[in-house]
Amino acid sequence: DEHINNHLQRIEKVFIGIFIIILLAVFGLTFFLSRLITNPIVALKNGAAAIGGGDLDHRVAVKTGDELQDLASSLNKMAADLKEYMEELRVTTAEKERMTKELEIGKGIQQSFLPESNPEIPGMEVAAFNVPALEVGGDFYDFIPITEDRWGLVIADVSGKGVPAALFMAISRTLIRAHTTKNSTAVTAVTEANRMICEDSKSCMFVTLFYAILDSKKKTLTYVNAGHNPPMMFRGGSVDIALLKAKGIALGVIEEVDLEEVEIELTDDDIVVLYTDGVTEAINEKEEDFGEARLVKVIQENRGLPVGDIIDRIRDEVIAFAGNQPQFDDITLMALKTK
Repeated sequence: DEHINNHLQRIEKVFIGIFIIILLAVFGLTFFLSRLITNPIVALKNGAAAIGGGDLDHRVAVKTGDELQDLASSLNKMAADLKEYMEELRVTTAEKERMTKELEIGKGIQQSFLPESNPEIPGMEVAAFNVPALEVGGDFYDFIPITEDRWGLVIADVSGKGVPAALFMAISRTLIRAHTTKNSTAVTAVTEANRMICEDSKSCMFVTLFYAILDSKKKTLTYVNAGHNPPMMFRGGSVDIALLKAKGIALGVIEEVDLEEVEIELTDDDIVVLYTDGVTEAINEKEEDFGEARLVKVIQENRGLPVGDIIDRIRDEVIAFAGNQPQFDDITLMALKTK
């Protein structure tokens, strides 16, 4: 009996040992498996927190070969994409700020070179206005006093946009003024200005320009047209329209330009309207141009008004026609009317 009891005790101890070993193995395996599962989850949690906190260079390292690894890869890709987007946004914002600043500078240059008021010319009414585009162009107009009875009238449109166009506009305007003297003719003033514009123009920019000398005493208008929109002339008491054309090309293209000078006589109630293509090429939501026909119609319907009011009506009609369409080009007008 004692032998049997001893044998049973040994068997019991063996079973207890085996049970303890199995129990420890189960605990160890459970701990290992829990760590295997929870570690990736913790890594995902910490990674999401880091990326959400702005650390877009953080990457989640999970190599489980299952959905958790796929989730980590998606999180890493999201961080990379977000970083790329933020960089693009930074560049875009900086570019937008640069363009806004350039726009402000360009508009400042352009507006500083426009006349502050319309001149008082005996026997004449004159008026002008300029509406800059969203992206600054190079339109300008000018009234240049030559003598007591003679004035230089200028309307022009520089190629290009932004600060370069505004600077080229300032140079062109200055050179036209510099060559408008008491003894100069319209053609000599513009021809000499063109030579200097060509010498200074390294950017392949050019300017279309209409320049006229208004003699209020002789009631004459002597002009040259350097590739600009021909102004419209409405004779007093007549519905006929004359376009003030003359042979010539834009300034700044070639140094020796051949310009034709034309002189016309003015009579009572004659109206001359000078404009840039921002007026006739304004578009509406249907992509239609305002066009010359609409411009003529507005002038004819309001020809009995002072020129300042005529210009206001044209501006209002162009703006109403365009509606919500962005203004891509400057709108510039000048008008004169004999009393």
